[in-house]
Amino acid sequence: MSPHSRSAAPLCWARGVLRPATEFRPHVGDRAFRYGDGVFATLLLEQGFLLDADAHVQKLTASADAIGLTVPEPVSSAPQLCEVLRLMGADDSTDAVVRIQVSCESGGRGYDRGECDAWELVELHALPGPRVLSVAILEPGEAPIPAMPAIKSCSALAHVTCARAARRRGVVEAVRCSGDHLLEASSSNLFWEANGDLFTPSASLPLYPGVTRSVVVHEARRSGWTVHEGEFARSALERAGGAFLTNAVRGVEPVAELGGMRMEWAAELEALRAAVQAARIEGAAPLAP
Repeated sequence: MSPHSRSAAPLCWARGVLRPATEFRPHVGDRAFRYGDGVFATLLLEQGFLLDADAHVQKLTASADAIGLTVPEPVSSAPQLCEVLRLMGADDSTDAVVRIQVSCESGGRGYDRGECDAWELVELHALPGPRVLSVAILEPGEAPIPAMPAIKSCSALAHVTCARAARRRGVVEAVRCSGDHLLEASSSNLFWEANGDLFTPSASLPLYPGVTRSVVVHEARRSGWTVHEGEFARSALERAGGAFLTNAVRGVEPVAELGGMRMEWAAELEALRAAVQAARIEGAAPLAP
């Protein structure tokens, strides 16, 4: 079932109230609207199961804490978030993208937030369609590095710029670099296989280490892969036989072309993708109470 098949008007949850999404308007003083002063999380709802729900809520809470916000109660735990989604009409046949945003309002303009209470926005969106993934490797400085890369901030201009760079180059995605070192794509983490080992840029670099990235690293090592997390120059990709991107919505997504090189999708990578998906489902939160 699509996320909005029950109603002509899709619903959202905003400030503790269920309302038609078409009626929601941000307040003129909303800090995320004015300054990008807020955080968000994106999750996958699959057949009524919210994948990696606990991990995503923990990351949302950590991001909010880092900028001095408290996550509102309706989205402060996986069970409470599932209750909100049930109120929005989701059930055990729903496949959807779930987006949670936490921000706050202040009475006037200016960067100082002052004292204000955080509020939450929860949305349901249709799943994206499949794609043949071509990925460019950007030149240093072609796309900026986020100011606070480990926080999923509503100030996402660096990611927007990275996505625009991909469009200019005529590819689906692009990987930004810091100097000569590989970082991440606009909304995904990068992995590649070379000589039977798996490689990914270190979480200590200026990038966002997503939840799905962590699942891949864990499942790969459990399956017998040697996983290298480190600082890798662009030239490291010359030895890549296969590659994939990871994020919460698309999971493990094979790369067809990386930096102009054709990638192969070996049986070992497909087995890893299946193991990651199984682990995500096993750890999912059911909507049914």
